[in-house]
Amino acid sequence: MSSTLTKEQQYKILGYTIKLLAAAINETQPPEPTEDIIFKKVYNLCKSHDIANTVFYAVEKLKNKPEPELYKRWRDERNMGIHRYMIQSMEAEALKKAFIDNGIDFMPIKGFPVCALYPEPDYRYMGDLDYLLREKDLKKAGDIVKSMGYEPFIVGKVHHDEYKKPPLMVLELHHRMVRTTSRFSDYYEGIIDRVEKVGAHEFKMSEEDFYIFQIVHLAKHYETSGIGIRAFMDMYLLNKKMLPRLNREYIEAELKKLELSDFSKFIQRIVDKWFVQCDVENFSDDEIYIVTSGVYGNDKHEFVNRRSNMNTGEFIAKRLFPSVTWMKEQYPILRKCILFLPATYVYRIFHGLIMNNGKIKSEIKTLKK
Repeated sequence: MSSTLTKEQQYKILGYTIKLLAAAINETQPPEPTEDIIFKKVYNLCKSHDIANTVFYAVEKLKNKPEPELYKRWRDERNMGIHRYMIQSMEAEALKKAFIDNGIDFMPIKGFPVCALYPEPDYRYMGDLDYLLREKDLKKAGDIVKSMGYEPFIVGKVHHDEYKKPPLMVLELHHRMVRTTSRFSDYYEGIIDRVEKVGAHEFKMSEEDFYIFQIVHLAKHYETSGIGIRAFMDMYLLNKKMLPRLNREYIEAELKKLELSDFSKFIQRIVDKWFVQCDVENFSDDEIYIVTSGVYGNDKHEFVNRRSNMNTGEFIAKRLFPSVTWMKEQYPILRKCILFLPATYVYRIFHGLIMNNGKIKSEIKTLKK
């Protein structure tokens, strides 16, 4: 949200953006803009949440459209969304065939099942393709995707390896559904052995478990650095089009195990307010947190969330010396020999001072406040 606008103006821009988004995904006629709506600000907000291509489907129905140059740029976003989806679909088929031909067990996660809930699948911007593999197959799979034109971007760290293929493909090969440091880690341990096998080497979660994972994924980001409008748009369509046919008792029992029952109700309140009632005149602190998060959060929200339950001394100690579990995710050498832990702590501090100096200064400034 732009600091050059008053809070009242920002709320009007935000409210109108959500009305356009609701019209697009509900396939209804969007409301015409009032005189105080600045389309450039609406477009920028959409871009920051990866919903510009979705919102264009409402914008093109307006009588009072944006100025021609902006309208063209917006239309290009929609057309790129169509192009992106077509390429991702073809790549997904090629990857599926490659994994099966090479005997690699895999399970698609996130992505395409959600796209299928939209009026057209290209409405939903997809940044990457995600697959869960067995950890023993990661290297073999990496060699296969490299032979398909993918270039390693992040390999050996956290809970997935990331590859890129020009001009727009991003591929994540997970060996865990969530990080080992996540509070949901135990729940998803060995998940590939507890789901349905639907082909020679392809696995698939039930629709109930897929729905639960969407809430888990949303909660993970919400609790750390924040998560934006697109994720709540997904949940609205999941609740509207998928949830009615699912086993609600099972879902509620599992959400209770995961301590996400209240969070699930919170999601329901937000999506009903935005996409059913279109009540966008006033915004709670929670809603402002969402709309200022961008797609998957930001450093400021992450800093505040980390800091919230600690005194200053505890926070500084945690930032300088994270848990051993976290360090093992970031530094693969520790998985082989924990004796390198002191050296990796020292390396991390000096590497941060050199490579992330700006972020460190920002955190210190925020901490002083």
